Amino acid sequence: MVPFALPSVARVLLRLLPVLAAAVVAWLALAGQGHADPRDWLTAEEHAWVAQHPVVRVGASATYGPFTYTDEDGRTTGLSVDYARRLSELTGLRFEFQKPQTFAENLAGLGSGDIDMLMSLRETAERAQKVGFTRPYISVPAVLLRRAGDGGGPLQPGEPVAVSRGYAVAAFLKDRYATNPVQVESDDRAVLRRLAGGEIGAAVMDLAGATYLMRSDGIGNLRVVDDIGFAYSLGIGYRHDWPMLGRILDKALLRIGDGERQAIADRWITQDTALMRWQRRALWAIGIALVLVIAGLGLVLLWNRALQRQVRLRGDLLNRELAERMRLQDADRARESAEVTSRTKSEFLSQASHELRTPLNAVLGFSQLLAHDAQRPLDETQRSRVRHIDQAAKHLLALIEDMMMLSRVEANTLTVQALPLQAGPLLRRCVDLAQPAAEAAGVQLQLGLTPDEDSTLPLVQADPIRLEQVLHNLISNAIKYNRRGGWVKVRACVAQRGFRIEVADNGLGLSAEQRSQLFQPFNRLGRVEQPGTGIGLVICKQLMDRMGGRILVDSETGQGSRFTLELPAVPTAA
Repeated sequence: MVPFALPSVARVLLRLLPVLAAAVVAWLALAGQGHADPRDWLTAEEHAWVAQHPVVRVGASATYGPFTYTDEDGRTTGLSVDYARRLSELTGLRFEFQKPQTFAENLAGLGSGDIDMLMSLRETAERAQKVGFTRPYISVPAVLLRRAGDGGGPLQPGEPVAVSRGYAVAAFLKDRYATNPVQVESDDRAVLRRLAGGEIGAAVMDLAGATYLMRSDGIGNLRVVDDIGFAYSLGIGYRHDWPMLGRILDKALLRIGDGERQAIADRWITQDTALMRWQRRALWAIGIALVLVIAGLGLVLLWNRALQRQVRLRGDLLNRELAERMRLQDADRARESAEVTSRTKSEFLSQASHELRTPLNAVLGFSQLLAHDAQRPLDETQRSRVRHIDQAAKHLLALIEDMMMLSRVEANTLTVQALPLQAGPLLRRCVDLAQPAAEAAGVQLQLGLTPDEDSTLPLVQADPIRLEQVLHNLISNAIKYNRRGGWVKVRACVAQRGFRIEVADNGLGLSAEQRSQLFQPFNRLGRVEQPGTGIGLVICKQLMDRMGGRILVDSETGQGSRFTLELPAVPTAA
């Protein structure tokens, strides 16, 4: 038997999941390709114009993927280049892409005559004063993006939103969302990087460009949360003093059939974007992709449990061998093998979770877009299916996030910094974030601490990010396993061991047997009717241990529970 062969196979299978999902969608997209009519369809006047202007200068961008961008070899490529190549075959014109510039520079150059044509451009009233436009040849929706796990939904009144400089959607946002400040960034890549880094909370981009940049730049912590009601109907912009060029291009675009257009789009825009055009096929495709993800996740869980059993067996063997002085060398080998096994498990879990999170975010984003598509509304049966897909994907995404955190903690790769901090503002922020969930569950959430009392509490020694994560988990559990009309109370006080934070509720409570199993991974304590992963409290305990504290539990069945966090206080000067 070859040791540790399963992780390699599993890793290959997980890498194939997005490819398989894309293949399923491509198989469902049954459309023919159009062919150019060989007849001479240009008028004599148009033939003469082509002869007089054989070369047309086209604006290019290095970062406007997947429409126009510079590849690794320094060549201009993308969907727009494919369309230009096809239009060249139809018209006889030679389209020369110029040195890449920013979108704003290209638009200014088109208005001044420094370039003759700009592909994939949306017509606006302001642009039409200086630029001519052909009929649109592709339409891409603009969507709202947020960080995965932030819990935000549609744009809220007064919330800032970021867009790229010079894009038509900025004017739409200022008109439709007048109360929302619009932050203008240099380009789409800058928007996504600031959003992924937490510098901004929301951004609007075209779906195709966002999907392309997230995949090419390896940004996996963003998700699509809303269709803002704006679509980029993209055509070709041309010099205002060349109306004949526009007439020729319009006639040529009409000769590119739907099948050929779809074939070009499928080469550059992810199949997930194409799904929005076929809602019925999309439901099947998303369902099949979800089955593949579930199968991969099941493989991860089975491998995790197998490794845990193997680690336990090797640990027992190690203990016996250590008792025998004559076998110390074998014991050292066993210890090293157990450590390698543990590292292999943690590395496998981390990589597998990363591989699964990207297709799951796509499933979530596009299922939400399908549910809110005002132009092609779903019937009740389809809405029900989309809701089931959305709920299952959210549950799987939560499980993946918890597994990634657990693997980082177990592998000792999670950075925990013990810093002096005031507990009052942190507690208040956690309670405020949990209030919507408490109100929805009919539970009264209280903080037994006023802002005036903050200064009376000593500074606590803890990592603010990890402590907030622990508190969020405890408060969420207290709300989830409560009853309508119940209460959850959060308070802080000075204790003999330093500093104490309590989260108490009058919910279902825990039996003695359940308390003994509380910190076992994947143990739901028999409460399968509530959503969850069975990992949250395990992570909480390990984080408290890493911060030099501990977590205590006091609970009785039917009497509620009280979870107590004890942390060291910062010593005061004598």
